[in-house]
Amino acid sequence: MYPPKFSYVIPDNVKEALEFLESHDDAKPLAGGHSLIPMLKLRIFRPSYLVEIRKLPELKYIKMEGNVVKIGPVVTHYDIMKANIPLLSETASKIADPQVRNMGTIGGSISHLDPSADYPAALIAMDAKIRIKSTKGERVESFSSFAKDMFTPDLNPGELVAEIEVPLLKDYKFSYQKLERRAGDFAIVGVAVALKVNGDVIQDARIGLTAVNKTAVRASEAEKILLSGKISEKLIEEAATKAMDYANPTSDIRGSAEYKKKMVKVMTKRAILAALNR
Repeated sequence: MYPPKFSYVIPDNVKEALEFLESHDDAKPLAGGHSLIPMLKLRIFRPSYLVEIRKLPELKYIKMEGNVVKIGPVVTHYDIMKANIPLLSETASKIADPQVRNMGTIGGSISHLDPSADYPAALIAMDAKIRIKSTKGERVESFSSFAKDMFTPDLNPGELVAEIEVPLLKDYKFSYQKLERRAGDFAIVGVAVALKVNGDVIQDARIGLTAVNKTAVRASEAEKILLSGKISEKLIEEAATKAMDYANPTSDIRGSAEYKKKMVKVMTKRAILAALNR
């Protein structure tokens, strides 16, 4: 299907882009386009204007500052994959295919907030923060608060994701495991795990799940189980089983709800073991 007619705006800087977005409620920012363009073709979105932000240098950077990494919203999945950011780079490497990774952006992905997207599992597990900007100023909120519902980020008209701030999680072991119907597809189940291990004890555990609820979720009770004793097959099995409680999937062409829920246990166990073996 062809998209509806729209006008195309190329601002010179972020200030100009924000001013245009604020003065035109039905304008949409355009970065890589891999989330927005399919919606245009399906005519789910009918914006009067697309505002090109991909080439604005103020929005494209990866900066290490102390124990955090700050990422501009138009940084591509490929750039993140090559940046060696714990957990997040591995997650980026499993997004779609090379074409999408070279064009798609992290800001576009989280602003679209597809419930089956890969980044949310890692971002919620890492306690990422989102900096949101408008002509009125800036605000910062946790990714868990930013993701209000499926396809519903906490963005008001005229606002733009300006930065993603992620803790570096030094000395952690991590893994992102994704079940997909075919290579490059959206996740049926995605599990991000980060573990801080001291000998045979897990000192900190973070488990993020994507594609099994309206938004990504932290399996906090499963995390507590991993902290409750020495590392063992039984402990990992109990934690993976508990993670299923956080899954409320729906049946679709990728599988039944019952199948997806059971696969949460399988993929959580796989992610924990993959992290521990690093």
